[in-house]
Amino acid sequence: MAAHWGRPLSARVTYPILPLYLVVTLAFTWPLVLHFGDSIPAIWTGFDPMVQAFLLGWDANALASHPARLFHPPIFYPERNTLTYMDHMIGESVVAAPAFLIGHSAAAAYNFLFLLSFVLSGWAVYRLARLFPVSRPAAFLAGLLFAFSPYRLSNLDLLNQLQTQFLPLGLFFGIRYVRKARTRDLVGTMGALTAQATFGWYYTYYLAVALGVLFLYALLRREPGTEPRHTGRLAVAALLTILIVFPIAVPYIREARALPEFRRSLGESALYSADVLDYVKLNQNSRMSRWIPVPTGAQGYWPGLVTLPLAILGAREVWRRRDGAHENMRRLGEGGYFVILAGVSFVLSLGPILHAAGARIWIPLPYAALYYLIPGFSSMRAPGRFASLFVLSLSVLAAFGYEWLRHRPWNAVWQVAAVGAFPLALLAAWPSPLSLIEVPSRDRLPGAYSWLEAQPGRQPVLEIPVPAQDGDENQTHAARQFVALYHGHPRLDGTSGFVSRKYRRFRSVIQSFPSSEALRAAEELGAKLIVVHFGDYPAEQREVLSTRIGAEERLHLRARFGDDVVYELGR
Repeated sequence: MAAHWGRPLSARVTYPILPLYLVVTLAFTWPLVLHFGDSIPAIWTGFDPMVQAFLLGWDANALASHPARLFHPPIFYPERNTLTYMDHMIGESVVAAPAFLIGHSAAAAYNFLFLLSFVLSGWAVYRLARLFPVSRPAAFLAGLLFAFSPYRLSNLDLLNQLQTQFLPLGLFFGIRYVRKARTRDLVGTMGALTAQATFGWYYTYYLAVALGVLFLYALLRREPGTEPRHTGRLAVAALLTILIVFPIAVPYIREARALPEFRRSLGESALYSADVLDYVKLNQNSRMSRWIPVPTGAQGYWPGLVTLPLAILGAREVWRRRDGAHENMRRLGEGGYFVILAGVSFVLSLGPILHAAGARIWIPLPYAALYYLIPGFSSMRAPGRFASLFVLSLSVLAAFGYEWLRHRPWNAVWQVAAVGAFPLALLAAWPSPLSLIEVPSRDRLPGAYSWLEAQPGRQPVLEIPVPAQDGDENQTHAARQFVALYHGHPRLDGTSGFVSRKYRRFRSVIQSFPSSEALRAAEELGAKLIVVHFGDYPAEQREVLSTRIGAEERLHLRARFGDDVVYELGR
C-alpha cells in the first residue's frame, strides 16, 4: 500500500475564512452591491449577461409553475427544446431561489450567484489545500489565487463559467476517497459531479476528466480507494450518478439527433482553443495592464504574478519529496497529482491542434481524441476553458510553495516575501471597476411590450430587425428577449449560443422585410404580431421602410409607441 498523500491537518471549519473571502469579493466587485437588485455586471458586452439573466428568469418561472415546459422557453418559435441551445442553468436557478424571493428580480438572483461564485470557489480550494500539510494562511492564499485568478476575471461576463466551486469540491472528496475508501467520500465525489451537471456541462466534463486522472494516479500509487474489492462500489456510484443526471441530458441527446449541426465542428473547437501565448496574457480589465506594459487579451490565462512562482516552488517541493511507491519507478509523492493535472489541463486547453502567436501549427493534440471518443464532448466549442483546471492545480501547488517559503530561516528577505504574498496577490489581480447594465423591469417596460402584455392570448411575435448572422446578435436583441418573460408571447428568433440551420435561413430571408418572401417566411413559422423598431434603422431608411410597410396589405397597424410600431400579420 502506498504512503498517503500527506498528513492531513485538522479538518474543522475555520469560521473567519468565508467572511474574509466575502469581504475581498465585495471589494473586487464594487460597486455591484449598490445596484444588487437592478443591474448586472457586463465587462465586454451586455449580450451574454442579459442572455443568462433571461435563462435564470425563465428557469425560475418554469420550475415554479410548469416544470414540464422547462426546456421549451418562448424563443425560436415554433422550435422546441431551445433551452438546450445554451447551458440550462437549472442548478443556478435553484440556488438563487432565495434571492428571487427576497429581491423579486432576475438581477438580484444573477448578482447573488455572481458574488457567491467567488466566495465558494475560494473556500472550496481552501478546503482542498487543507487536505495536505499546509497552514491555514497557505490554504487561504490558494483559495484567493484561484477565486480571483485572471482566468476567472476574464470570464466575468459568463455567469455559468464563474461557477467553478464544484471543481475543487469534487477533488476534495475524491482525494479523501482514494485515501481511505470511505463511502461518505465517494458519495461526496459523485454528489459534486451531479451538482455540477445541474449547473453546466463544460465543468461537468472537466471535473470528470480531473477525477479520471486522479483515479489513474491513485491506482498507480495503489491507494486504498482503488483496491479491486471496491470496484463494485465505484461502478454502482457511477451508475447512480448517470441515472440522476440522465433526465437533464435527454433533451440535449434528442436535439443532437434531430439537428446534425448541433455538435460543434473540430474546426470550431480549434477556433476557441487557447493559444500558447494566452498563458502570458492578462485579462483586459486588469488594473495591472494599465500600470505595466504587459500583453493582454480576452482570453487572459496568465496564472498570476504570485501564483506562478509559488506554484513552481511547490512543484519543486513535490519533486524533492517523491517516494518510491513502486519498484523501478520514480513516483511523484505528495501533491504530484496536481503537477500531472496542470500538465493535462494545459495540453487539453490548447484544443485539437497547436496554436502559437495566432498561428496554427498542424500538430495534433489529445483533445481531438476526446472529441471523437467521449459522448457529448463534441457539443462544447471552447477547449480553452480547460484553463480552469490548470489554474486550480497551480493554486494548490502555490500553497505548497508558500508553506516552503514560510519555513525558511527567518530573515528580512523571506519575511517580506511571505508577508507580501497576500497584498501582492490582491494587487496583481485587482480589476477595473465593474461596468453594469440595467436589467429591464416590469414596471418600466417600453410601451410596445406593455401593450403586448395586456393582449389576450399569447400570439407569436416577430421583432424587426432580426440579426442577419449569429455574430450580429447584441445586447439590444438580448434585452428584447428578456422582456418576453413579462409579456409572455413566444418569439420568433432569439439570442443564444446556437442557431439552427432553419433559423439561419429564416434570418437570411427576413432581411428583405416587408417583401412577400419575408412575410411568407414569417407566416410559415406562425408569426401573428410584428413589432418594428424603426429606431434601429438609420434615419434615411425609416421613411422608406414605413412606406413599404404601408403598401403591404397583409400588415395591419395595431399600435404605435414612438419608434416602435406593432402590426398584425394577416390576409
